[in-house]
Amino acid sequence: MSEETRKTFILDTSVLVYHEDSIHAFPNNDVIIPMEVLEEIDGLKKRHDLVGNAARYVNRFLDDLRKQGSLKDGVDLENGQNISVSLDSDLSILPKGMENTRDNRIISIALDASKRKDNIVLISRDINVRVKCDSLGIEAENYHKDKAIVNRKEAYTGVSVLHFSPKEIEKFYDSGKLMTDLEDLYPNEYLVLKGGKQSALATYKDGVIKKLGITSRKGFNAQGVSPRNKEQTFALEMLMNKDIHMVTLTGKAGSGKTLLSTAAAIQMLSENMYEKIVISRPVQSLSGDIGYLPGSKFDKMEPWIQPIIDNLKYIFKNGEHYFDVMMQKGTIEIEALSYVRGRSLPNTIFILDEAQNINYKEAKAVITRMGENSKLILLGDLDQIDAPHLDSTTCGLGAVVEKFKDFGLSAHITLLKGERSPLAAYAAKIL
Repeated sequence: MSEETRKTFILDTSVLVYHEDSIHAFPNNDVIIPMEVLEEIDGLKKRHDLVGNAARYVNRFLDDLRKQGSLKDGVDLENGQNISVSLDSDLSILPKGMENTRDNRIISIALDASKRKDNIVLISRDINVRVKCDSLGIEAENYHKDKAIVNRKEAYTGVSVLHFSPKEIEKFYDSGKLMTDLEDLYPNEYLVLKGGKQSALATYKDGVIKKLGITSRKGFNAQGVSPRNKEQTFALEMLMNKDIHMVTLTGKAGSGKTLLSTAAAIQMLSENMYEKIVISRPVQSLSGDIGYLPGSKFDKMEPWIQPIIDNLKYIFKNGEHYFDVMMQKGTIEIEALSYVRGRSLPNTIFILDEAQNINYKEAKAVITRMGENSKLILLGDLDQIDAPHLDSTTCGLGAVVEKFKDFGLSAHITLLKGERSPLAAYAAKIL
């Protein structure tokens, strides 16, 4: 890379503690870490969470770099990146009224550097820092290493509408399939076929458009739950398909995500397709530890998995008793997300509700726990994210939807219509 295109990135603390590997994420460029950032990282290293893990990793990595050269002068990495530590903060170059804070001292380093050379960029996940930089004429960017690659308005929904001639639709009804050379369809994508006044529901894989194999059966239902719209039909089709090992199901409140998943899981369990169901849900906005509440793990998790119990009550008249029996038998298990790491889950249906509140690393930790003959079901509403510093494109669920859409063992559906009640549907639409 030429000196003209090589950039200098000044990183603040929010970037380095967002991912352990963020310090490696700027190949063929120069990275400056202010001393103020190292001071803040030192104060975070004792935390028992992802932030603490990242802080400790950065400390160890920089300590190893010292063996290769001086951090004051800069140390080259194998990826063409150069890392140095700056002690050049100078509040005197900032406008009057800017207080002596850590953020402002970091900004002063960027301001001083931008006066001496081109292509200086301050990287921060702190909105206020980026706004201050813009007002001072400093280029500033957010850090989006795990950002989904498209805008959510154009994001993958799992459904496409295709237009055919009426004769082709009749052929599809007769044979149950159509060959296609369309290149913009994804494996296990669900289709609405239209031709004249006729239409049909289908799925796509390996160049073939096929008739739905499970939900098209006469009188189909999962534990008495029948689909109310085409998206729910597609959802139950992929939930009940044993060849699909991971399902992502998104949609607004009341669209049926949890009910459909619970009903499908119980149905598959009753058909001996799997041995048990494991249910989890972020217990805090960032999936922190379940804390020091009294009682067992289930006692602590119960308030968070109550929606699952509510759906069991809907499916069965005595749902809570049924739930207790299955818990005692071990066919239903409640697991805290913070305890998933290190487990292996074969012959299991793993339901993770409210998955929009997990981050990229938590999504990876869950997916890599799945063993042979298991199914992972990730549920969430990308418009109801409670976790700070996450949005619909950077949360773990949003990233998984986009990154796995071309993987033959996974499938996704976005539920569009609220079915809980007219009030809930209207609230989800206007608020």
